[in-house]
Amino acid sequence: MLYSKLYERFYSFRLKIATASGEFFGFWPNRIYLGLIFLLQIISWWLSYYIFKNLTGDLLVLHYNVDFGINWVSDLNLIFYFPALAFLFLLLSIVLLFIFGPGRHFRFNSHLLMAGAVLSNLGMLTALILIYIINFR
Repeated sequence: MLYSKLYERFYSFRLKIATASGEFFGFWPNRIYLGLIFLLQIISWWLSYYIFKNLTGDLLVLHYNVDFGINWVSDLNLIFYFPALAFLFLLLSIVLLFIFGPGRHFRFNSHLLMAGAVLSNLGMLTALILIYIINFR
């Protein structure tokens, strides 16, 4: 009896995931959001690698204040946290969409969460561009 209940829960979970993923990828704005996020992620990882490779010292300047000068210096490996954090925002958005599941408000939730993921990726790319400007210009 325990085995059949376990199998039933696994099967219903698998069915729910299949339904949610079908609705997620069937909604065409999600494909546009994912393509845009993929492009932003490629640019972010490339820029992070470029900064990592071309920086001469062991320290990375992360913030520059006009009044006080450099006020945030960190380890060079921290540069890879920016695109990784943006990717985690994307994963969190997709997981939340699957948790909410297909339903009446799926399209609104999808636009809200995926646009938020695009904006977070864009914000992280902007931060990387500013870090590049601080360190190399």
